[in-house]
Amino acid sequence: VKLLASSSKFEEAISTCFKVLAMLGEVIPSEGNLPLALNELATIQTTLRNTTRSKVKLLPPMTDINKLNAMKFLTMLCRYSNASKPMLLPLLSCRMVRLTMEYGFCDDSIVGLAAAGLSAFHFTDDIQLASHIGKVSESLIEGSPKKHVLRSRLSHELTTLKTITEPMQSTTSLFPELYNSAKLAGDVENAITCRSHYCLARFWVGVSDLFLLIQELLQCIKEAENCQQRNILHNTMVILNACLHLSGGVCAQVHVKSFYELDEIGERTKNQYLLFQSFAHQLALNFWMRKYKDVAELTEKYSVKQSSPQMKRLMNTWLALYKGVAYLNLARDTKQVKWKILGEKAVTWMSQLELMSRWNFENKSKLLQAELRYLEGDFESAETAYKASIKSAHDHRFINEEALAYELYGIFCVENQMVDVGLKQLYLAIDNYKQWGAKTKANELQLLIDLVGINDLKKLTLT
Repeated sequence: VKLLASSSKFEEAISTCFKVLAMLGEVIPSEGNLPLALNELATIQTTLRNTTRSKVKLLPPMTDINKLNAMKFLTMLCRYSNASKPMLLPLLSCRMVRLTMEYGFCDDSIVGLAAAGLSAFHFTDDIQLASHIGKVSESLIEGSPKKHVLRSRLSHELTTLKTITEPMQSTTSLFPELYNSAKLAGDVENAITCRSHYCLARFWVGVSDLFLLIQELLQCIKEAENCQQRNILHNTMVILNACLHLSGGVCAQVHVKSFYELDEIGERTKNQYLLFQSFAHQLALNFWMRKYKDVAELTEKYSVKQSSPQMKRLMNTWLALYKGVAYLNLARDTKQVKWKILGEKAVTWMSQLELMSRWNFENKSKLLQAELRYLEGDFESAETAYKASIKSAHDHRFINEEALAYELYGIFCVENQMVDVGLKQLYLAIDNYKQWGAKTKANELQLLIDLVGINDLKKLTLT
C-alpha cells in the first residue's frame, strides 16, 4: 500500500485498504460527499467537544486484534484520502473515534482524533472545535512512548490545527523538529514530507528569503528522488516553480516540471492535493504580478474541476486575501456588482478569522477592508485601514504582506492626487519585496514607476 502511494497510485492504495478493512469487518463507503461528511461530523460533534486528554487516558487499551489492524489501515486511508479523496476524511476519522470509544485506546486513536479535528476545519465553520481537538491530540502525543513516530505521522494535521490560532511563524518553525522526529523514528516518507511542508509554509508566510528557500527546495527534491517519493517530489516542484518565478532565479541542478506538466500528472493520478497546490501557487503568482483578471479566471476554471469545492484548506486563508483584493480591484475597474459581492465575501470570512487569531489575520483583514472602503468611496476609512494593515503586518512579521499593503496604499494615494505620499509607499514596497527575495516583483513595480510614469500608474494597476 505504501509503495503504491509513494508512486502517486492513490486510487489503488485506497482500494486495497478498503478491501482489507472489509475483511476485518469494517465496511465504509468508498466514496464521500458533502452531505455525508457533514452528517458524520454532526453526529460525533458532541463526543469531540467533550473529549479531553484525561478522558481519553481513562479508556482501556484496545485489545481486539481485528480492530487494532483496522485502525492501522484507517490511518493509512486518512493519509492517502487527503491527497486523492478528501471527502472521505470525515468518514474515516469519525469511524476511528467511534472504534476508540467502543473498543479502547491505541496509538492510532490519536491519528483518528487529529484527522477528525482536521475534518472539522476543512468542512465546517467550527474552528474552535478543530483547534480544541488539535490541542488534545498534541497533548496525547507528548505523553506517548511513541512520541516521535506520532509527531512525524501527524505533522500536517498538528501544524494546520495549531496555525488556526497560534502565530504562523511559530508553527512554521516546528517543522525541523518534526523532521528530526521522523528521522529518529526511521520514517523516511514523513521526514521528507515534513521538509516539503516546511518549505511550503515558509513561502506562504514569507519568513524566508526566496533564494535561500530555493536551495532548501532543491535539497528536498534530491532527497525525494533518492527515496523514490514521487508524490512529494511533484508537490515540492510546485513550490519551487513559484519561488523561481517570483525571485527571477534559475535552476540548473534539476529538471523542474512546469505547472502544466504537474497539472497533467495530477489529473492522470487523480491527485487532488497536487492539483490544489498547483492552482494555489499559479493563482499566487498571477496575484503578485497584479493580473487580477487571470486570478478570477483561474479560480473559475479550478472551481469547475475540483471534486471538493466546499473544502477549506489552510492555504485558502491566503487565497481569500488574494482573490478578495483581485475582486475588489475588478469591481473598481469594471463597475460590475458581481465582483463586489465576491470581494465582500472575502472581507467577511477574513474578519471571522481575525477573531480567532489577531496575529495571523489582522493585517489581511484590514487590507481587504481598505480595498472595500476605497471601492465604496470612503477614502478616509480606506486610508486608516491601509495604515493599520501595514503596521499589523510589520508587527507580526509578514514581510511579503507588509510589502503588499505598502503597494496597495501607494496605488490608492497616487490615484487620489497624493502622488508624493504614494511614491514613498511604492518604494517602501519595493524594499520589502527585495528583502523577501521577490526580485521579479520588485523589478516589475520599479518598471511601472520608471517607464510608465507616475501620472499614468492607474492605467496599469487594474489588469
